[in-house]
Amino acid sequence: MGEESPDIRKRVPSRELKPRPGHRQRPEGAVPEIPDLEMLRIIGKGAYGEVWLARTVTGACRAVKVVWHEDFDDERSFTREFEGVLNYEPIARGNPGLVHILHVGRRDGEYPCYYYVMELADDAYTGIHISPEEYIPRTLLSDMQLYGHRPLPLDYVLEVGSQLAHALAGLHAEELTHRDVKPANVVFVNGRAKLADAGLVAPNSRRSFVGTEGYIPPDGPGTPRADVYALAKVLYEIATGKDRLDFPELPAELPEGASHRRWLKFNDIICAAAEPVIGKSSIISAQVMAERLDALRGFLLLNMIAYHGLWNLVYLFGVNAPWYRETPGYIWQQSICWTFILLSGYCFHLGKGVSVRAVGGHGQRIQNRQRRNQGV
Repeated sequence: MGEESPDIRKRVPSRELKPRPGHRQRPEGAVPEIPDLEMLRIIGKGAYGEVWLARTVTGACRAVKVVWHEDFDDERSFTREFEGVLNYEPIARGNPGLVHILHVGRRDGEYPCYYYVMELADDAYTGIHISPEEYIPRTLLSDMQLYGHRPLPLDYVLEVGSQLAHALAGLHAEELTHRDVKPANVVFVNGRAKLADAGLVAPNSRRSFVGTEGYIPPDGPGTPRADVYALAKVLYEIATGKDRLDFPELPAELPEGASHRRWLKFNDIICAAAEPVIGKSSIISAQVMAERLDALRGFLLLNMIAYHGLWNLVYLFGVNAPWYRETPGYIWQQSICWTFILLSGYCFHLGKGVSVRAVGGHGQRIQNRQRRNQGV
């Protein structure tokens, strides 16, 4: 699982970190004891828990979220978070856009906690090739950082947006809301974007104030509309390279030609979903948002098919279309070419980082193996 972002997480009432009556406060750096798992190291921390990298008895790596009782003000809050995970777990198994929970457990005793074992996110540099010593989770936030917080290619944005919108639609169909959609809570598993952090998942009827500043609509969190609003803000950030608080400001440079028109159509979707006034918002459903994004994703393929189909008619069958042989046709051609070039450039940028990290990691593993053989 991914690290929490440094954003301010608002909760009401405010909480003080103090041991609960009848329980001792765990020592600094305490390693939780989870059956059949070797807990390797912490890879993320949140307001109410730690995410550990762990190894199973078969050698597979997993992510384990450990939530300590002592970090809650009362038993009711602790139980409520645990019930959220129990509600989420069976739904996630049938939803490819949600991180799958493989096991849920609870431990009493000196330091009570509950925990859940999850599929592990890809490595930010090496993808599915995991080196426990160097592992860094791949999240949407890490992708943004690797790309220098510049606007990401629209095709990448649309793919991620579609996957997350469908994930939310499935969650909302079960009358549950995520309540904290943000880049740090989006991980990639086998290259697919998934929503993580099940601890805040709750029924639609629960309206407690939780979430992250800038992703919460003025009408408040805890509703399907609030999840859609947050996703729109996330897509705004990755598409423009700007902070969510800058919305609806656009970047200084936008693509030209057909790509420009397509980008503006995307912006219309985001503006409709992130409209501050709920009565003016035309997209308050994750399903509608997913359908609008999917329609826009299909536009590029249809655009390319149309261009090449017309090329055949003009150059092979002699159809008279002078505009196609002149500037308008050239602009149409270049808009398709540059869309794929920009997408390839993004893939190369990430691929270069993967290659460098993979070579370095391989060299380090060789050194470690030599040291073990020498008994060092």
